[in-house]
Amino acid sequence: MKKALFILSGVMIVTGASAQIKQYTMAQAHSHNDYERATPFYAAASLQFGSIEADIHLKDGILYVAHDASAIEPFRTFKEMYLQPVLRQFSLYNGKPYAGNAPMQLLIDLKTAGTPTLQALQELLLPYRKYFDRNTNPAAVKLVISGNLPPMAEWDKYDPIFFFDGRPDSVYPAALQQRIAMLSVDFHAYSSWNGKGTLVPAEMQKVTAVINKAHQQGYAFRFWGAPSTRSTYYKLMDLGADWIGTDHPEELYDVMHNTARTTASNMPVHEVYTPSFASDATQVRSKNVILLIGDGTGLAEMFSGYTANKGALNIFQMRQLGLSKTQSTDNYHTDSAAGGSAMGTGTKTHNRAIGLDNTYVSIPLIPEILAPKGIQSGVIVTEEITGATPASFYGHTADRDSTYALEKQLLSSKLQLAVGGGREDLEKNFSRQLASSGIRIYDNLDNWDATTKNRTLVILSNKAVTSMRNGRGNYLKTALKKALQQLNASGKGFFLMVEGSRIDQGGHLNDLDYLVREMLDFDEAVGEALRFADQDKQTTVIVTADHETGGLALMDGDIAKGSLRGHFATNDHTGIPVMVFAYGPNSNLFRGVYENNEIFHKMLRCFGK
Repeated sequence: MKKALFILSGVMIVTGASAQIKQYTMAQAHSHNDYERATPFYAAASLQFGSIEADIHLKDGILYVAHDASAIEPFRTFKEMYLQPVLRQFSLYNGKPYAGNAPMQLLIDLKTAGTPTLQALQELLLPYRKYFDRNTNPAAVKLVISGNLPPMAEWDKYDPIFFFDGRPDSVYPAALQQRIAMLSVDFHAYSSWNGKGTLVPAEMQKVTAVINKAHQQGYAFRFWGAPSTRSTYYKLMDLGADWIGTDHPEELYDVMHNTARTTASNMPVHEVYTPSFASDATQVRSKNVILLIGDGTGLAEMFSGYTANKGALNIFQMRQLGLSKTQSTDNYHTDSAAGGSAMGTGTKTHNRAIGLDNTYVSIPLIPEILAPKGIQSGVIVTEEITGATPASFYGHTADRDSTYALEKQLLSSKLQLAVGGGREDLEKNFSRQLASSGIRIYDNLDNWDATTKNRTLVILSNKAVTSMRNGRGNYLKTALKKALQQLNASGKGFFLMVEGSRIDQGGHLNDLDYLVREMLDFDEAVGEALRFADQDKQTTVIVTADHETGGLALMDGDIAKGSLRGHFATNDHTGIPVMVFAYGPNSNLFRGVYENNEIFHKMLRCFGK
């Protein structure tokens, strides 16, 4: 029970039928060999490390901090490097080592003979005992003695503020068990792993067994000497080690601080559609083109959806693959405005510009080109209808944030159908114009009459077109079905752009759970598009992205359980090329590696233009 209380005090455990992911906090972070930092103590304390380690030597009655006796320096004393900083913490934080209730532990490794060294430490700390006595102050710093411990028979002679670092192969009498803070052991006694890839099975078994043994005895567990890599931190957390040590405090802080946002599990699983491939890559003219854009969606984002959906993704059913280079004319990584405009106009432009070339001259959009031919166009998005990507198919502006101008352009655009959020702003700015426009206006999907032949705006409240995590539900798939019904009714063909807008937001937030939920929703829409294409046999489906966001790396996962762990390199866009998947007539046009504006020209070729 003692072990369970220790673990649960600092670790949130997420349970489910298919996965169990422990969410560690900084309370379990251990700064190994802390005294070797450029700023000992403070580097770890500034990050609220739960445990900080110092090696001490007794020399001429003074306690020095050093790994080896040869490294002893006159100014590097325990009092100066650790005791005084601890006292300063209590002064800064009103009698606590950290703000809030975060705990602090000092692990003091005795490098010289145990009995005299610990006696000297006890004498040094006697005037400051209140800062280390958890019986009188629950916020006191816990002192754990490791290294050359005095004989076990002497432990009860020392001040009860001292706890001891035990060993898994030792047996401790019941009277001393409360003085054992943890069991620790050298990682290399069980594995030669360098922290890259994963442990070999035999070593994994040994490492797992020693952790489990400590827990069965009721003790918390720590390895020393384990590699200081992200893969190691994650693996030790997965295996249940109670303290995660590091030689790189900032790196472990990033892992611990973001672990809840860099894991995903227990997602709703959807069945994927199996295409017939009857019309795939045929050379007949495409009557319809459906362009699905996953905003900010790179291959890692797609594979995260594949993993979370337990090894299935509609996108991965498509056989025609290409690679789109996304750079804008003024930046290595595009934004959604320049990226969307490249696909909407066939011309690359500067970031932030919509429907303009890089000299800021207006150029025709694909709906404007198709409309004179009787081909209708529509857009569906999971964000405001004035977002940069949807606006790239109806607007012309030098600044993507020109919301008022884009709303005005939407009303007079060549779009037959627009579905998205932003009802509040549109009504505030153009309520009179909407009433007299002749455009059919709907504020929810249920009221939308998909049999109408009028121009249609289905503009919902931003509260409805929110994230999947906040309850958007089946909005995108429902909207797509209705849009296909309405646009297909003309019989003259259509172009439809569908955006999974908030995948990008998950990347910006560095929130894997958010991202994966949006990715899965987008993939369900892809499945509907593929199903329609098979029924129609004259529809080309393209799935791509305007850019990648977040620099997502998938660190680990379990496809069978649908769980995964990632790491984000940035909270911005990247210049990584993005995948292009295509299905249906002329889908072979989308093979190869090309600039993103070529997608526009390939879509026109599908229409025979």
